[in-house]
Amino acid sequence: MTDDGTRPALVLSGGSSGIGEALAADLRSDWAVTSVSRSLPAHPLDGVTYVAGDVAGGAPQAVRESLAAQGRSSIHSLIHCAGVGVFGPFMEMPKAEWERALLLNLHGTLNFVQGVADMVEDGGRIVLFSSGTVFKAPAGAAAYAASKAGIIGFSRSLAAEMGARNITVNVIAPGLVMTPLATQLAGGEAKNIETRAIKRASVVEDYVGPTRFFLSPGAGFVTGQTLVVDGGSIRR
Repeated sequence: MTDDGTRPALVLSGGSSGIGEALAADLRSDWAVTSVSRSLPAHPLDGVTYVAGDVAGGAPQAVRESLAAQGRSSIHSLIHCAGVGVFGPFMEMPKAEWERALLLNLHGTLNFVQGVADMVEDGGRIVLFSSGTVFKAPAGAAAYAASKAGIIGFSRSLAAEMGARNITVNVIAPGLVMTPLATQLAGGEAKNIETRAIKRASVVEDYVGPTRFFLSPGAGFVTGQTLVVDGGSIRR
């Protein structure tokens, strides 16, 4: 697949695995996707430009350089999907571990968005990923839930700032899905399914449609919102 310059540009973090990889695979048909991750994928997708970079560090600059090399000075959409799972009893957790959750999940979001969002065109879209863990708040997920809750608060304030340019800012909060990020919670999958209205395991493709909605022209008056996608485990 080649880009003839007619497709709008989209920047995606975390597109090398898990939900991000599923998004890249689907969205490349309609967007010129540039994906940035700490490591490049073992099996790159045709039609996706891959960049190596840490969202808490130099990823924004790496993305800007890649876009410049593509002859692009702006993007239509920004999706921030990169994150790390940090789980375990909080009172026993080394400080370095919960600091890692905050650094990569929350500070990484702030760093990446601040470094790239100025390139989003008027009327564009920003979609961030949080977690349904914020609302369930299970034991053993305190640091992770705190880092992901910060993303929701950040998005609401950012939505107010970006609204003058008709740029929407929304959040998707996935339920438990068996990606490399969630393997530590695999033992709880069966119990988690029992809490859902739709009683099946979640798959990464479940998050493509909701993301496409937030990116669509029909979502132009939807901003500052968090959509929980978990089969109805959380109903609110």
